[in-house]
Amino acid sequence: MSTSRPAAYPGAGSPGFRVPSLGYRILMAGLRLIPSFLILIAIPAAALSYLSSRGIALPISVFEVTLWGALLLALGAAQYILKPTVAYGPTSIAYSAVALAYLYYVVTISPYRFTLPGGSASIAAGYSSFLELLMIVPAIGVLVGILTTVEDVRSPSERLPFDYPI
Repeated sequence: MSTSRPAAYPGAGSPGFRVPSLGYRILMAGLRLIPSFLILIAIPAAALSYLSSRGIALPISVFEVTLWGALLLALGAAQYILKPTVAYGPTSIAYSAVALAYLYYVVTISPYRFTLPGGSASIAAGYSSFLELLMIVPAIGVLVGILTTVEDVRSPSERLPFDYPI
């Protein structure tokens, strides 16, 4: 791991922290994309395709899951790469806002009414309460991103010894 000096932090080479190089951060962000892709896109898309092939109509499409997942993947990688810069706070806000919007979108299509193919029986499943509770996490992420942005504007390199200790 080599030391890099981001332009936004004139004292980035000072004792107390070591910022990884841009190439290393890009490599690690790329490696983090693999499990994230599986969790956010591949598994949900495969499950939706499987259920769709069995004649089960779902309220969300594979395209929508892929689109939301790709947005979250891109912002997550950018967030990791930009962590030692002042752009980290706004990127964190954007990531959390997209996650919040995705969860809100899924809440709007609740409850899901499952009708057996070729039959008249149906089962309704309401999951909006669970998702509303889950929305607390990205809402806190937006708040943390705002506080990080304010703190980075006030004193740009203050959080770096905590994020990148020697």
